[in-house]
Amino acid sequence: KIEKIRGVSCSGVLFNLLKHKFVKIIGRKKAPGNPLLYKVTDFFLIHFGLKKISDLPKLSEIGIQ
Repeated sequence: KIEKIRGVSCSGVLFNLLKHKFVKIIGRKKAPGNPLLYKVTDFFLIHFGLKKISDLPKLSEIGIQ
């Protein structure tokens, strides 16, 4: 889904987010290819001054459909 939104491969970006503990792998989706599922970490929230994930803007609010 991330690659569909961005329009390019995101493996390098996800690797760096994992490396710096901004996201973690929480499982696999039961869909073709069993893609990995990611979740932002508490470190991500603290780093960006957020209390909860819902404090992030919606994709439509930042011009992504």
